[in-house]
Amino acid sequence: MVRSLIPATLLLVTLAFACNTASDEQRKVNSARTEADNTIDAAIQEAEHKMRDAQQEADRKVAEAQAGFMKLREDYRHTTTENLVDLDHKVDDLEGKARQSFGKSRAGLDANLKQIHAYRDAFQIDFKRLEAVTALTWDAEKARLDKEWTQLQTLVDKA
Repeated sequence: MVRSLIPATLLLVTLAFACNTASDEQRKVNSARTEADNTIDAAIQEAEHKMRDAQQEADRKVAEAQAGFMKLREDYRHTTTENLVDLDHKVDDLEGKARQSFGKSRAGLDANLKQIHAYRDAFQIDFKRLEAVTALTWDAEKARLDKEWTQLQTLVDKA
């Protein structure tokens, strides 16, 4: 009977040890899972934080670029408005000169003034369109307007 007790006891001890080992292993698995979940959560939070920071930086740069473009456009408009005032004074002088002229001289001045007024009106219309110009189309629109301005100024200077 002792002989049959020893193997039974050994079997019982082995089973108890195996149960403890399996339960220890399960605890290790659970601990590893929890640690992995925590690491994943921390990584997600860090990534979200970096994305928010990057978005804020991008928004700041876009705002700065937009403000820079608005200033560029406004400076150009201001300078062009001042130039138009000066040009209008020259045109007024030419109109006064035309009123005092006679014959071919007056006819030539009147023809030039008619052309100047037509170019001036067209330039004014295009100049007003600058309000709707975007940064993407600015260079082309400004170049076109600068060309028109040069033509208008040349007409006034030649008159």
